[in-house]
Amino acid sequence: MNKLSTYFSAITYFTLGYFSSLMPIKIRVLLGNLIGDFLRLLSSKRKNITLDNIEHAFPDKSGKEQINIMKESYRNLGITLLETTALGFMPKSKLKKLLKFENRTLFDEAYRRGKGIILISGHYGNWELVAYAGSIILGPSFLIVVHPLKNPLIDRILNHYRTKAGNQVIPMGKAAKPIFSTIRKGGIIALLVDQSATFDKDVFVDFFGRPASTYEAPASLALKFDVPIITGFCERQKNGTYLVKLNEIKHDDLQNNPDGILELTSRHVKSLEDQIRKKPGQWAWQHRRWKHSHLAK
Repeated sequence: MNKLSTYFSAITYFTLGYFSSLMPIKIRVLLGNLIGDFLRLLSSKRKNITLDNIEHAFPDKSGKEQINIMKESYRNLGITLLETTALGFMPKSKLKKLLKFENRTLFDEAYRRGKGIILISGHYGNWELVAYAGSIILGPSFLIVVHPLKNPLIDRILNHYRTKAGNQVIPMGKAAKPIFSTIRKGGIIALLVDQSATFDKDVFVDFFGRPASTYEAPASLALKFDVPIITGFCERQKNGTYLVKLNEIKHDDLQNNPDGILELTSRHVKSLEDQIRKKPGQWAWQHRRWKHSHLAK
């Protein structure tokens, strides 16, 4: 990406966010749908990956149903883009009306144990809102583990938004020490676990009927330090607001060994799959989630 396109993209991102923050929810959703339709037409290669993923995940659905899931998935990306760009301009009062957490007491009880929390989510609904709003609505600040964006200026803008409410951001490649430090202090780690991991260092678990390379770190940390794992998937409602249902993935019956790590990873991946099956159009099917499946043992 050359300097001109880098700056132009960043200016567009910032400007779009300002105007998006002024829009009523209904207008933002409608415009987000249009952006999503445009994104779907932008790359035939990515569109084919998306549809192929959906066809494998839902072989019993008709071709029309599969295409509708693809369209909804792209529109979800468009809406998420508009909402995420607006985070820097959105007052806390407006944000609290946009998103609600269910099972709040579960989170509070887990936090009071003093062992920290691993909050995991996926690219579902508006995933950026979970960690950003979590520190505002739930109370404690989070250490958010992220993949840096290709555009360094947009990456800097988004990280500024992510940390406005007191959160910290750490790139995945440099996350080990900060994660250990946060857990030892009883803090909260927030991360997404639904992208394809390494094929030789992580674990393969079943995801929509196919082995998917999945990061073992959340399960490994949870078992090693006896840290509760809580899932929170940001589900968009019909009125354009969001509901995050918090659930704890129990692991007190597992040991800190390869079998325990594999089982706990399977459990939290199963919780994600169950959520996606409810509203499959809200997940980002564009990622090559199963690219290492042929290497599974």
